[in-house]
Amino acid sequence: MADLISASSLTRVTELIEECGGDPYEYCDRVGIDPDVIGTYDNFVPFSALSTLLGLCARELSAPDFALRLAARQDPDILGPVAIAARNAETVGDALRGVVKYAHVYSPALSADLTVGGMEASYSVDTVLHRLPHRAHVVELALGVTLTTVRMMAGQDFHPSRIAFQHPRISEISTYRDYFGCTVEFGCDRNALDFPRGVLHRHLPRVDPLAYDVAVRYMAGRDTSVAFRDAVSTLIVRSLPAGAANLDRVAALMLLHPRTLQRRLASEDTTFDALADDSRRELALSLLANTDVPLSAVSRQLGYSEPSTLTRSAKRWFGMTPLAKRRELTSRP
Repeated sequence: MADLISASSLTRVTELIEECGGDPYEYCDRVGIDPDVIGTYDNFVPFSALSTLLGLCARELSAPDFALRLAARQDPDILGPVAIAARNAETVGDALRGVVKYAHVYSPALSADLTVGGMEASYSVDTVLHRLPHRAHVVELALGVTLTTVRMMAGQDFHPSRIAFQHPRISEISTYRDYFGCTVEFGCDRNALDFPRGVLHRHLPRVDPLAYDVAVRYMAGRDTSVAFRDAVSTLIVRSLPAGAANLDRVAALMLLHPRTLQRRLASEDTTFDALADDSRRELALSLLANTDVPLSAVSRQLGYSEPSTLTRSAKRWFGMTPLAKRRELTSRP
């Protein structure tokens, strides 16, 4: 299962880090997250990097409730098409079942479930990744956003009857009660938001069937393998200028063993070396099309110590020298 989550999950994290006295760019660099993709829907970051970022900020910025503070600043729209479908379902129950079905579009590392029994319904969430660092923090972010999402559908007067966490308490109990407005228990067998069963039958106020259909069709065809390759490619490109775009470095940033990363790429009919070469080629095209970037800088950005290496690569990729390719790219109308 891919160690990925939409970069929209980090919406407003930079301002929160700053408010807590930290440098968001330093923290992002430490966990291998490109600050430029934060808040975007179609870019993905390693799920483990998000989890590590939350844990580091909680510990080093003396903010054990960092994840809940972040959840309070976010709205359900960070879920992208999942939120569009949920917002336009007929009932709260239909919306939550859709979230469960398509949660993988937002993050293939997340699993969700909706169970109904007696007078109560329960929405549970967890991550399928094993040995995930700072798991408790990412779970608290997930249930914090879940509360906001259910309130979007059921109304701002919605209050869960109980919140359950598998992990021990990491913040003051009053922090949890103030956020969730109900009993919060720890050391449970699952992470869940429980609420009265009747909430499932509430109708959403403004339903757009067309928007719902478009979102569902989009999610049904979403290819998470492409997102995984894009995430690996992004990390390769970020590591190129430092000459660190190698398998061991990128695997470490994704908290994967190098052999695991290779196996995952092999299952998608590619290799790390092939993806690295493709990433270099695409970056070279972008840089060569910008005449403000000298060829010496292009070479450095691609991680080459000698200009002659750029020349050899350009001839292999494009059948011409870097200068000739630049002229071709910039002479087009």
